[in-house]
Amino acid sequence: MTTTADSRRATKVAQSLTLDNLEKTYSSRGRATFHAVKGIDLHIEPGELVALLGPSGCGKTTTLRMIAGLETVSSGEILIGDRKISQLAPGKRGVGVGFESYALYPPLSVRDNLSYGLKARKVAGADELVATIARRLEMEDLLDLRPAGLSSGQKQRVALARALVRNPPVLLLDEPLSHLDASARQRVRRELKMLQREFGYTTIVVTHDQVEALSLADRLAVMDGGIIQQYGTPDEVFDDPANIFVAEFVGEPQINMFDGIVRLENGSAVVSVGSAGNLPVSTRNVVEGQSVRVGVRPQDMTMVPGPAGHRQIAVHVKHFEHLMEFGLVQVNTAEAESTGSGSKLMVQTPAHERFAAGDECAATAPPERVYLFDPETGNRLR
Repeated sequence: MTTTADSRRATKVAQSLTLDNLEKTYSSRGRATFHAVKGIDLHIEPGELVALLGPSGCGKTTTLRMIAGLETVSSGEILIGDRKISQLAPGKRGVGVGFESYALYPPLSVRDNLSYGLKARKVAGADELVATIARRLEMEDLLDLRPAGLSSGQKQRVALARALVRNPPVLLLDEPLSHLDASARQRVRRELKMLQREFGYTTIVVTHDQVEALSLADRLAVMDGGIIQQYGTPDEVFDDPANIFVAEFVGEPQINMFDGIVRLENGSAVVSVGSAGNLPVSTRNVVEGQSVRVGVRPQDMTMVPGPAGHRQIAVHVKHFEHLMEFGLVQVNTAEAESTGSGSKLMVQTPAHERFAAGDECAATAPPERVYLFDPETGNRLR
């Protein structure tokens, strides 16, 4: 049965969030200027959950802190709905923030940490709201404890709950699950997604964990060097990477990357992998003899025993791991086996298949799953 507090929370109107050419530079006397965020544009629909995904130092947290008002904006604009907030104080922006540093009040119990802001703003039903979030995040047994008695994972869960309980139109979460153990991370991740859907938070989650991003997000903004390299749904980013960085950063096991030469056969293209053989490709914008970087995900490759046939490459098995649900085969192409200069690849195989070190096999992939990239720019060739 839905409580009054649940109904009140669920009917709050979500708002869009827009970043317009947002930049952040740091400068100090005697040091070179550092350009942390380089003019990013991003529009998040009301109620949408977007993950900022990228390696440490790529500008994710700096972007989040600018939205929250904890970093000044060097140039550009931030809008919630049609309201410009770039020059507003943090408390007047209407955002909920859950950062990795916890920032809990040591003298207060967990219950009081969660309800403090609500009661300060005289929100009706504050205790009921706290009880609802605590139950959903499986932390009812923590409510009477103080922060000093909590583990790092428990503190992170409290920090997440404090951000959620405010019922903000925009919710900002920085690595919200990083300190939880594996089983707790999965449970809290599922509950966070359900809460976000149920109560309509427009949400940005900053993470370097691609599993977390792919499972939570409606759309991903993959960042590197202060730039959004690609913005799209998880399926679009995984299946249609814009460049080598995105292809290598998103996906586990990591995508296979190796050199190839384009060959044209009866009007269609293949990519030659040295003396190992050829792979079919669907890319059209290539020419005979063009050097390319080739990307093939381990999940998209198939292996069969025996010599390589047409549009297959010859490989030798170096190592096989049976992981119950699937297998992982590390293979070398013929050149790598004989000279050490060829390609070393990883192939994910069905659970029922078995391979042994030394097996000679053929590997291939569907042409639409063989990605070609410009070796100079790293951009995708289409």
